[in-house]
Amino acid sequence: MTKFETMKNTRIAQILNRLMADKKIRVAELARRINLPQPTIHRIATGMCEHPHLSSLQPIADFFSLNIEQLKGHEPIPWLDRTSKVPLLTWDEVILWPKKNDRQNSEFILTDAALGKFGFAVKIEDASMDPVFPKNTVLIADSEKQAKDRSYVIAKLANHPKAIFRQLLMDAGDRYLKPLSPDFEQYRMTRLNSNDKILSVVVQAKRDCED
Repeated sequence: MTKFETMKNTRIAQILNRLMADKKIRVAELARRINLPQPTIHRIATGMCEHPHLSSLQPIADFFSLNIEQLKGHEPIPWLDRTSKVPLLTWDEVILWPKKNDRQNSEFILTDAALGKFGFAVKIEDASMDPVFPKNTVLIADSEKQAKDRSYVIAKLANHPKAIFRQLLMDAGDRYLKPLSPDFEQYRMTRLNSNDKILSVVVQAKRDCED
C-alpha cells in the first residue's frame, strides 16, 4: 500500500516503504548501498515477492539497524511507530467537520500520514475516481492542508447536497474538479465558483488488496 498506488498488502512491503520514506531513500539508491539487485528491492517493496530470502532481508535489516523480526513486522520498531488514529466520518459529517468534531463513539482509522489537528477518514461510496481510487477505498484527509494544482481534494459544491472527492486542476486563475472515471456521461469535470468550497486535501488512500 502506497500513497496513491496499489500493491500487494504484505507486511514487509509496508514496513520497507515506511523505512525508505523515513530515510528519504529510493529503491535504486538502497539497492546500490546494500549491493543487492534493484529488481530484488523493487519486488520486495511492491509486495510482488511475498517471502523474500534471508539473504535479501539481512542486508536491508542491517542498513536500517533492525533485526529480521522487526523487518518482517513480528517485533515493533519504536522509532518508526508514529501512527495516529483519525475518526471515520460519513460524507454528511465531512461537510460539518471540524466545527462538529466532538464525536465520542466514532470508528477510528490508523494512519502514518502527517496530519494537522483536524485529520479525518472517509470511505469512497461511488465509482467517480475509478480505477485509481475504487469504491470502499478509505481516504485520509487534512482540513488544514493547502490545496495545490493536481491535489486530490474533498469539496462541497453549492448545488450538490454531499461532499465529493475529485482531483483539483488550476488553470489561469480558474479551478476545476476532475473525476478520474472513464464514465464521462455520469461524472464530468466541474468548474468551481465562489460558492463552492475545498474542505480538505487527501494525503493518503488505504484499501485492502487481493492476493
